[in-house]
Amino acid sequence: MRNREVIKSIILFILVLISIFMTYRVWTFTPELTDLESDVNTDTPAIGPKISKPIDSVIMPFRMINRNGTDVKGTSNANDIKKITNQLLNKDVEKVDILSSASVVELADLSERYTILDFPDSVPSEMYLNQVLGLDMSTYPKINFNRILVDTKSSDKATVYLLSENKQKAIKLKTSMKSHEFDQMNKETAKDLKPYTGIITNEMTTSEINQIYVPEAADNMSVYRYVSNHISVSDLNDVILGDSVIARSKDNQVSTYNNNTGISSVNEDKQTYRYSNLSEDENRQKDISKGITNSFKFINEHAGFTDEFRLFDTDQKTGKVDYQMFLNNYPVFNDNHLASIEAVWGRDAINEYNRGLITTGVAVPSKKKADELPSSEEVRFALASNAEIDFSKVSNMAIGYDLSLPRDEIDNLQDTIEFTPKWYIKYDGEWKRYENGGLT
Repeated sequence: MRNREVIKSIILFILVLISIFMTYRVWTFTPELTDLESDVNTDTPAIGPKISKPIDSVIMPFRMINRNGTDVKGTSNANDIKKITNQLLNKDVEKVDILSSASVVELADLSERYTILDFPDSVPSEMYLNQVLGLDMSTYPKINFNRILVDTKSSDKATVYLLSENKQKAIKLKTSMKSHEFDQMNKETAKDLKPYTGIITNEMTTSEINQIYVPEAADNMSVYRYVSNHISVSDLNDVILGDSVIARSKDNQVSTYNNNTGISSVNEDKQTYRYSNLSEDENRQKDISKGITNSFKFINEHAGFTDEFRLFDTDQKTGKVDYQMFLNNYPVFNDNHLASIEAVWGRDAINEYNRGLITTGVAVPSKKKADELPSSEEVRFALASNAEIDFSKVSNMAIGYDLSLPRDEIDNLQDTIEFTPKWYIKYDGEWKRYENGGLT
């Protein structure tokens, strides 16, 4: 009997301790706010839920490759890529070297084992190192790069290289990131890596560090169909034109609106919105770094990233910044630019803003089956053998989705959008769809 009372007392004491501990956890709990920006203004007009996108989820690589001698494996999985880029965040930079060459820059100290992070287009280094990675540096070197190499074999601290798009410059950073920590994270992503191959298209891509890396075989990808949600033109006009909107005309399914400084047009058939700010100086000096920063903030403030979007294309001459829709880790393309958000930032405000007016809703079954995609080697051979194509102008290759607006009997009550897997080729600076050995 006495033992039973002792056991009851012990149990009661343990329960009291648990209660005290749980009370402490409740009072000291801090929610995870990684995906929310504290500077979001809830009074600002918006076209969707006021959830802000972190900059490193919009300006990020679209594939990762691990190269160890002749063994080449990679992935386009965003979660795995984020695990790797997170290792670079907020590190100290102990030494900076600028490498250059009149032809193709060489990385003499690079080991035979390194990780490649590929971007779909060039990114200003000072903006990326400072605002995205948050590296601690006294000054930020300026080149436009489209590839990062991380070498963890040469030293106990990782060496990071940023390679320029023209292959003639590189930034070499000696960081405080410990090589074994980076390698450990790399091992965790290894299960998702698949065989990749390097493709040579011209003299600049003969080196292993400059080859075009793509998966050897395309995945068994499906056709996806979604009920489409439509962005309210009225809400978008509130964001772009403000309170003084004047409806001007409607002709052939194209409606136009304007205020004192700009004009917008809505194509109801193509489901696109285009805006031009007539007060901005067209002869201004373009700064693509500021253009990316300001356009990202502008779109984020009105919840404009309505699906997954990533920085995909920049034009140094015009200042145009293109954010492309992604689906299942692959870029989405559409001939009418329905899958992109194009922005040109002016001196103090947005100068041009073009986007599609539909977003993905609920997934629905698709009756259409995807054609089996050819291997990367089959695509390479077909393009190199095509007399109408200058293969030296191929600068990138990727699997993506072709977005279309099917109009059939599947659902007469709801509009749908369809995503069909295709190979896409960056040819002479422009992404084109690969079809039957040619480009369209």
